[in-house]
Amino acid sequence: MFRRLFATCLVLFSLLVAAPAWACGGFFCFQQPVDQSAERILYIVEDTAVTLHIQISYTGDDAQFSWVLPLAKAPAQNADGTSLNVGSDAIFTILEQATSPIFQYQIDPNAPANCNLYNNCAFNDAGGTGGGGGPGTAGGGVTVLLQENVGPYAAVVIQGTTGQDVADWLNTNGYQQPASALPLLNAYAAQGNVFLALKLQKDKGVGDLVPIVVKVAEPGPCLPIRLTQIASQPDMPIVAWVLAAKRAIPKNFLHVIINDAVVDWLDYGANYKTVVSMAVDQGSGHAFTTEYAQPTTALKTAGVTFANPNWNTAALATIADPTAFMQAMQAQGFTGTTIVRNLFVKYIPKPAAYATVPDQQFYQCIQNPYNTPPCSDYVAAVKKQPFDAKSFAADLQTLVVQPMTTVQGQFGADGRYLTRLYTTMSPEEMTKDPIFAYNADLPTVDRVHTAIALPICEGTQTTASQVQFTFADGHKLTVPVPAPNGTTCYYPGTAADPQTSNLPIVAAGGQPAKEVQVLDESGPPYDIQPLGTADLVDAELNGAKIGTPSLTDDFKKTLPPVTWNPYQTAPATTGGADAGSLSGDVYTSAGTVAGTTASTTGCQAGPSGGLGGLAGIVLALALVLRRRFA
Repeated sequence: MFRRLFATCLVLFSLLVAAPAWACGGFFCFQQPVDQSAERILYIVEDTAVTLHIQISYTGDDAQFSWVLPLAKAPAQNADGTSLNVGSDAIFTILEQATSPIFQYQIDPNAPANCNLYNNCAFNDAGGTGGGGGPGTAGGGVTVLLQENVGPYAAVVIQGTTGQDVADWLNTNGYQQPASALPLLNAYAAQGNVFLALKLQKDKGVGDLVPIVVKVAEPGPCLPIRLTQIASQPDMPIVAWVLAAKRAIPKNFLHVIINDAVVDWLDYGANYKTVVSMAVDQGSGHAFTTEYAQPTTALKTAGVTFANPNWNTAALATIADPTAFMQAMQAQGFTGTTIVRNLFVKYIPKPAAYATVPDQQFYQCIQNPYNTPPCSDYVAAVKKQPFDAKSFAADLQTLVVQPMTTVQGQFGADGRYLTRLYTTMSPEEMTKDPIFAYNADLPTVDRVHTAIALPICEGTQTTASQVQFTFADGHKLTVPVPAPNGTTCYYPGTAADPQTSNLPIVAAGGQPAKEVQVLDESGPPYDIQPLGTADLVDAELNGAKIGTPSLTDDFKKTLPPVTWNPYQTAPATTGGADAGSLSGDVYTSAGTVAGTTASTTGCQAGPSGGLGGLAGIVLALALVLRRRFA
């Protein structure tokens, strides 16, 4: 997601005596640009069951953490008798690195030799599972189907007659729910859903959070988004990976293809989130774009792996010295994921005297000790502390090795296909739950977007004032080259911090949505007119069910022809339901959405009566005012 959280690796200053430069390296170096506010989920589809890996983000008080997920049925039982597992954040890191969109341009080979395209950004041509109690009746209309301790969590699966019964039971038992969740809990309870709820065990903290893994006997992936509306932000990014036998599609949501001409190619797609958000709005607000769709053999060819054959936690458990332990971890190929860094903080804590020392400086010293202060002081202090290598190694086995090895086997199986779907949704748009199906007839989608750049110089100038881009479909667009702006990669007129800014589209390129489509379980995409027509189609898709056509032939006959010109710089409108306007970064459509239909997967396909705008994503209900997207 091109939000450039580079959390730059620090080069720290010397103290009283000469000290090493704290270059980027070791387990505490942050370089992957990741949109930290995004919700991420991986679906692994096998026969009639779906395994969900769900990344959980939360910042707040340990005691107030609570997370709830509605499911069509109780989780399936694992071979060891448990029903839940913990995952690894490294799985999501690897998937991000392997599937995130890339925008890169190549200089036209016919470009004048004395006309350069650059600025101060140096443009170039590339841009532990514990046991628990069994099921039973909890009283008050609630049945406890499952209780387990899994990783840092105390987990339960309950089913209630009403949402009030569910809310009362959760609040009484320490799974805190805000009052605003009640109508949403009612909607899911009325469908017969069960609820998986997590809270932290008494000796665990927010720093112990790990992904949760749930296996459910369902025919296809389903994303219960409505319940997080009360804890979400505008245009919240949602990333869903689906590992199945075929390319995955949104069944009851529309599909959009973005217009590359509105992407900021000179800044390598820094405005990508804005482009997608606006394209989704032009597709009714209920739409996904496919960012990557390839057989998993493509990952193998690219050298993508999840598990490292050199991992040996049994050997690590015998190393009594924390410095030698860290060095052995690096030699075995462990990397600095959030889970691994949290384990260092847990098992090799900074002594009180060095509590304010930056983590990268401190732990790089422990990993690669120098014989001069301050490193020698840090190492000496750590070696005076007790070090539990056995428990550290056991946590590595449970939180890293086991989930990564399992996923490696699932991705390595023959005939597998990985799809990455992306959307952004604001709270008022979270009125129905996306369900996903599959279509083997659709083409692959590459993560790399390319364009040819022809620098244009004026008179005798040797630095381009304009650049003409030629896109993959042959469309050409000439844009000005912003003047250099100090030593940063930001241009005049853009915000200095894209982590919190909404970078604008390249307006001269036309519309954010190149195409708005309905994808079904066979055949090519069905193109529709964006804006108001998209709203009507979206309402019709509320009744979509896996295994049957999403749109009937009779309904298609009622739709107007597609006259959309994505390169037109003003919305193509015909009045009435198609009327709309682009205002800043948000498209407002005059169309309406209506209808209620339950889906066959247990998610709610259409809006629920009486809920209005209340909705959510993979329900993360902490005490919401304390919820933050880390």
